[in-house]
Amino acid sequence: MTKKQEVLNVQEQLRKELDTLKDRVDPPSGFMISTKGKTFTLPDGSADDGPLICVVLDWVTSNNYFEGLYNPKEPQPPVCFAIGREVATIAASKNAPKAQGTLCKECPKNEWGSDPQGGKGKACKNTRRLLVVPANATDKTQPWVLNVSPTGLKHFDKYINTLGDVGTHPIEVVTKISFEASEAYPSLRFEIDKKHDNLNMMWQLKERGQEILAQEP
Repeated sequence: MTKKQEVLNVQEQLRKELDTLKDRVDPPSGFMISTKGKTFTLPDGSADDGPLICVVLDWVTSNNYFEGLYNPKEPQPPVCFAIGREVATIAASKNAPKAQGTLCKECPKNEWGSDPQGGKGKACKNTRRLLVVPANATDKTQPWVLNVSPTGLKHFDKYINTLGDVGTHPIEVVTKISFEASEAYPSLRFEIDKKHDNLNMMWQLKERGQEILAQEP
């Protein structure tokens, strides 16, 4: 066998192995969508600058308080956190290592101007945690979680209120989520794309994703 024939033989073996590579490892895990660098990086590792075309199945409010100043090279888990559906009644979790209060609305760390770095912001980071699936989801699709940062909260809330004013639940429509071009940091914006005809399936996916939606840090 010549050297060229040996190379061709190896290449043929590689092609055969490619068909079985995915069977030799675990499937992609995780459910969080990253927005770092104003790019949507999905749990499977694929990335897109957006917009993200999806269905918002459900959401909760998530408040997180971190001790000290933020260091991106050494991220720390929050010492106090809360997850809930109603903003007015959300309270620190009993599992929080250092709960700062009971009701978040009464906590001094959740007041405007409490940011230890100065300014008018809060020491506690308020977010909306969205449960979403791609618009072309099937009944086998694993729902994802997308966090709306503080700079995007009023835009998400306005979107939900606008839908509610016309009697529409976000699970009934396809939502287009994009980054605000004028913002240096990832700040999400929301708009309706169209209605869909998969409400029953979307409802089932919503129920399937409740556990990850309520997962604590």
